[in-house]
This record gives sequence, C-alpha cells and structure tokens, in this order.
Amino acid sequence: MYVRRAALISSLLAPVLFIGATIAGEQMFPGFSPISQTISELAALTAPTHLFVTVIFLCTAVCHMVTAAFTPGIGIPGRVALGLAGVATFTVGLFPLPTVEGTSVPHRIAAMIGFVLLAVWPVLGMRVRATYPWIVRPWAAVGGTVFLGALCLWFLGVWSSPTLGYVGLVERLAADAESTWPAVVVVTLFVAQRRHARQLA
Repeated sequence: MYVRRAALISSLLAPVLFIGATIAGEQMFPGFSPISQTISELAALTAPTHLFVTVIFLCTAVCHMVTAAFTPGIGIPGRVALGLAGVATFTVGLFPLPTVEGTSVPHRIAAMIGFVLLAVWPVLGMRVRATYPWIVRPWAAVGGTVFLGALCLWFLGVWSSPTLGYVGLVERLAADAESTWPAVVVVTLFVAQRRHARQLA
C-alpha cells in the first residue's frame, strides 16, 4: 500500500486551507498588499486576521504531519522531513510577528526551516526500485526538489532585498507550490494504488 485514505484527505486539505486562507485573509485586511507584504503579516498579533490565519497555519501543519504518517509509498527520510516541516509550520503559528511591520526570531527561524524541509522532502523520499510509481522515482523526486528549491531561493533573494517590492508575490508562489506538492505526490500514488488493486482483482 502506497497511501492510506487519511493521507489523501490531509494532503488535499493542506493547500485548500493554506491558499484559501491567505486569499480570504487578504480580503479581510483593509489596505493589505499581497504583492509587497508577506503571509506572516496576515498572522501578526496586531493584524485583524491574526486568529483566522494562525488557526489555518496550525491546521495546515497538522495536515502535513498526517500526510507524512500515512503515506508509506514515500521513503522514510522524506516522510520524516515532511513531518518535521509540519512541526516547523506549527511553530510558525505559535510564534507570530508581534506587529505587522515587526519581526520575531523564533518565527523567522521556524519559517526558514519549514521552507527548506518542504523543498527537500521529495528527494529524501525517493524510491529507487522500479516497482514504485514514477512520482517517487529518482527523476521525479529530484525534479520536485529542484523546482521547489528554485522557488525558495528566489524568495530568499527577493526577501533579502526589500527594495524590490514584490516579496509577497514570490513568497506566495513558493509557499503555495510547497503546500500543493504533497497532494500531487499522494494523489499520484493513490491512483497507482487503485490501478494496481484493479489489476489484481
């Protein structure tokens, strides 16, 4: 078995919650700019969307942990990395920015760890044997990490140069891709699992 039903639900729920919450939060925050302001600012203690976005952060984190726990088709190192990414995301929610324009060292560290783990877990979860579906085989696993890693490096470069003015846009591209990739892998594994079961029937 590659995937258990709990992982299928959690992996699909994660991007729906995360992407949906950021879009909804932007509409609930007067004057907020998704181009120049970060997702973390939506969860800042002084933001009108603090509680809403924080709860979604925590729910998304739990989704990643459930996905890691119930997807045996992913290699164990990748599952550990994905689970720890969930822990890091949970920590991001527990240590919000003090103000919309403020900063928090624990928040920043947890966010960076989460970004890195969500980029590297595909290659760490790689399966070499040909009996596994293509999505976890070397070329797809490496490709997933290269794609997500490139987005993260782009975000890091823009984030370190505030004068560019579009850090929010790049962060959303990276974060949305990272929240969606587990669903891509899990759904692909689930389809392969169903196909294999039909062949045996």
